Amino acid sequence: MHHLSRRFLVATLPALLWPPLPAAAAQPPLTLVTSDLPPMAMQGGLGQRGVLLDLVEAVLQRADLSVEPDFFPWARAMLLASEKPRTLIMPLNRTPDREGRFQWLIKLYAQRFSFMNLAHQPRVDTAEQARSLRVAVLRGSSNQGRLHELDVRPRQLIAFSSIADMQRALQRNLADALYGSELIHNDAWRRSGQAPAQLQTGLTLESADIWLAAHSGVTDAEHARLRQAHEALLADGSIERLFKRYGLRFRPEDAR
Repeated sequence: MHHLSRRFLVATLPALLWPPLPAAAAQPPLTLVTSDLPPMAMQGGLGQRGVLLDLVEAVLQRADLSVEPDFFPWARAMLLASEKPRTLIMPLNRTPDREGRFQWLIKLYAQRFSFMNLAHQPRVDTAEQARSLRVAVLRGSSNQGRLHELDVRPRQLIAFSSIADMQRALQRNLADALYGSELIHNDAWRRSGQAPAQLQTGLTLESADIWLAAHSGVTDAEHARLRQAHEALLADGSIERLFKRYGLRFRPEDAR
């Protein structure tokens, strides 16, 4: 009996040292959806997926919550993130109409939203000008709602599924102007081989904070780990170095 008791103790020792994980740890795995939005997010190898997606992956890895991103057109990514718990989405603008619909996990950056058009055309400097133009917007983005507020008529808004499609429409005279992220459009224009001077920026309507978010299901413990990992990467200069690697200016106040 003494021999059996000793064997029983050895067999049960791991359970005594490492008790069962709490119920929160039994959650389904996290997933991450995004879209091709250079220079923020783009398809590529690890460390070459855009400045904000690289940032998110570094945070997730540091928090021991690594997730492989899945790319979709933006409207599809939004639908998946809105319907499926524990689905992370980035880069998501934090707007009043979205405030109660998502868990806001980490502020990634702040960006400006502006009208852009070809440099040989009159620059779009006023709301009155915009109301007379055909304006290309990204389907599923909050930009459509902002232009509705500006009284740009719905029939003048042309929604496209990608940044590349928006810019092709501008070049082919299917749209008179673009409205969207100045950072994204300038980078995409340059990457497509176009001369930067051919695309001009006009009226800026708003700036918005960009976040990593989820509709639901991220636990308080996971959220705390993400915040702590993000703060650590800010503190040690990792995020600033990441922005510089992409040739982008980093301002600490835009990342907090």
